[in-house]
Amino acid sequence: MAPPPVARQLRADDLSRVAEIEAGVFSDPWSKRSFEEMLAQDTVHGFAVDGEDGLLIGYGVCSVVADEGEILNLAVEPGARGRGVGTALIAVMLDWLRARGSGRVFLEVRSSNEAAIGVYRKAGFVPLGTRRSYYRHPREDALTMTLDLAFGDARK
Repeated sequence: MAPPPVARQLRADDLSRVAEIEAGVFSDPWSKRSFEEMLAQDTVHGFAVDGEDGLLIGYGVCSVVADEGEILNLAVEPGARGRGVGTALIAVMLDWLRARGSGRVFLEVRSSNEAAIGVYRKAGFVPLGTRRSYYRHPREDALTMTLDLAFGDARK
């Protein structure tokens, strides 16, 4: 049995691999340059998980402004899904956001992405609302979800 995934800080030399995974899993992917610009901001931080062979298999990017956090991007290589990579990334991002004073965390996810919605629910996120036609390629609604870090989930 493989050991549980361990997240680490995302590095500049990871961004080519991040962009590769991004292009393979999202229909409207961020570019390597977009990641570079985003991660250059003091309020944004990224994390990665490597596979047993040392190759990056998942990443997450989050931000904090005042007392609110946001998960901006999260992806796991399709062949590595179902092994706890997304869960490990969410956990480390929530720890980072909590340490920086976030009381509540938000995210958007494609309404049709049931697997991701399930992972977010397992982490304690609850639906907040729908953003109509939020995604462009293809056009689709986003489910906005939230988590109250002070209580563990937004329902409390």
